[in-house]
Amino acid sequence: MKKIFILCALTFVSIVIGFGKESLRKWTNQEGREISAELISLVNEKATLRMNNGREYVIELSTLSEADSNYARQWQKAKETAASMEEAGIKIGVPTEAIVETAFDQQTPPIQKGMISGWKAGLGEWRIDDGALIGDELPENNHASSLTHRLEATHLIITAEVQLGTAQQIAFACRDTVPPNLHLGRLYITPDKLWIQHMNGIAKTTKAEKLVTKKVKLDPEKWYNVTIEIIGDHYRAKVGKEEIEATHSRFADAKGIIALVNKGQGAKYRNVALWHAEPKE
Repeated sequence: MKKIFILCALTFVSIVIGFGKESLRKWTNQEGREISAELISLVNEKATLRMNNGREYVIELSTLSEADSNYARQWQKAKETAASMEEAGIKIGVPTEAIVETAFDQQTPPIQKGMISGWKAGLGEWRIDDGALIGDELPENNHASSLTHRLEATHLIITAEVQLGTAQQIAFACRDTVPPNLHLGRLYITPDKLWIQHMNGIAKTTKAEKLVTKKVKLDPEKWYNVTIEIIGDHYRAKVGKEEIEATHSRFADAKGIIALVNKGQGAKYRNVALWHAEPKE
């Protein structure tokens, strides 16, 4: 999977604001000489600058000041990030800070309780095999398998790759910050449909309502990119090329736990990332 977010030193919001509205700026070379120009492109460490009169010059970054050469490289990275963000189908949010990025590529024997690559196995049996996380439901649990990660977030973006395998369904579950972390909402994925539901309560007090369902045709043996945006009361998801969205006031509540939930055996995950986000203007 192409890595979606590549800037860690700067937040995505500052990149969008700082580089998205490019205009004339001062550029200084190693000798201290200055010109005012707009950065048009950066290819192989060569920047194309356009003067106010329309004339363009190609300049080696090595001839510019350290601050200006770094600016040009960050500008290029911002362009690449924006393109990757569009490819991932992110539309209503802007990622600002990574919470966790887990490849699940370190071989790990089966566990039923405990930590696995920074996530907590609660129900079912989990392992990492051949570069993928696998979570199997256990009959004695009488419940789908569940792997969780704690966080504190208002707006949230989730990206991952999933393969259904022989599992009946998988879900990306979200719980709030109210002890004992009540259910908030879920995206369900099966071979023939997707649905989003809002939730409340916990265990036997859980209440849920399907807000939207979409018929799909997913190959259980194929890997699919998943992108979920929970921005305010808006919940939007993309699985492969399929998109689904819903709104509910419950989605605006603070998020405290994200869970990967499998019904059945054989579902796989890799490259799971959780991001703080802001609404896209």
